[in-house]
Amino acid sequence: MHLYKLPDLVELQQRFCSNPVSASFDMFPSILAVFATFACTYATAILREEPATPLHLAVDPICATSLSGAPADVNAGLKPLNEYTRIVAFGDAYSDSGVHNGSSPSPAFLVPPSTSAGGRPSNGPVWVEYLANANGATLRDYAVNGAIVDATQYPGTTVPNVPDFIEQANTVNSGGASNRNPSDSTLYVVFFGIGDYEIAKARGDSLTVAAQNIAYNILTVTSYPTYAKHILIVDNYGRGETSQIGEDFKAEVFSALQPLRTRWKINVGFVDLSTLWKGILGTSPGYQAFGYTNPGSCLPSTSSTSGACADPARTFYWTPGLPTTATHKLIADYVQTALNTCKITG
Repeated sequence: MHLYKLPDLVELQQRFCSNPVSASFDMFPSILAVFATFACTYATAILREEPATPLHLAVDPICATSLSGAPADVNAGLKPLNEYTRIVAFGDAYSDSGVHNGSSPSPAFLVPPSTSAGGRPSNGPVWVEYLANANGATLRDYAVNGAIVDATQYPGTTVPNVPDFIEQANTVNSGGASNRNPSDSTLYVVFFGIGDYEIAKARGDSLTVAAQNIAYNILTVTSYPTYAKHILIVDNYGRGETSQIGEDFKAEVFSALQPLRTRWKINVGFVDLSTLWKGILGTSPGYQAFGYTNPGSCLPSTSSTSGACADPARTFYWTPGLPTTATHKLIADYVQTALNTCKITG
């Protein structure tokens, strides 16, 4: 079988769409011909390489000086990111690359009317893909849209029927020796809290149990048989909104870092994306300072690309509450900057 690279597919699509009668179908395997016909039917389909994002960081990380204070960006022992050969991601929609079992993500093609690029809840790659690609690491992604920390935690409330953090961690821990990640060169990323916060806010609950479950499940992957040594926690519970239950949750998750570091000798990091969200959605410095022209959503819903904005590369959200791929690139840039800037010893 001949494997076509993305630029080849773009050229073939352009040639076929410009003159489908004279285009030789000898150049297409049958399935590729069907794909090209479909792409021409939907003239707005995205089948191209993503252009360089016009966005840039306009806020600096807020660094913690220790693991015992208020939650803030910190790097306590994590290696430079380009020294990791593998990144394992646990999380929800924000880290969902379209596959949920650690296999290679599908190409980030967006074919209208679907709003999902290769299974992602975005119009292109998500932040962990950008982070892995920028540092030459292989991504093993278990994150899935709708995931929360523990699906059994909210009796009487309907939650998405997808693997929660407990199940995602169990999948990695039970993967078998042939699927084991090298502990010295694998970074484990944990990004939960958005879904739990929305549920807890509606119920009037605290998030103490969710925070404790995050700490417990991190311990399971640092133990036999996985022996993870490098853990990065990312938080964005309120997506710019601040509340007491959310701040308490963030503080409890952050407090788990110190025993991980001192008792279990785990290298840990924490990145608080509220700095980025508040910088964009607030007035200091405001969305325009980052290169955005629209701080809202490109699409009104996840049901169709109908009514899409004219410039998703400069729009904050793709669908309500879920970032465009341009914003995902900005998230990756912020995470990298925070880990490079906020290093502490001990």
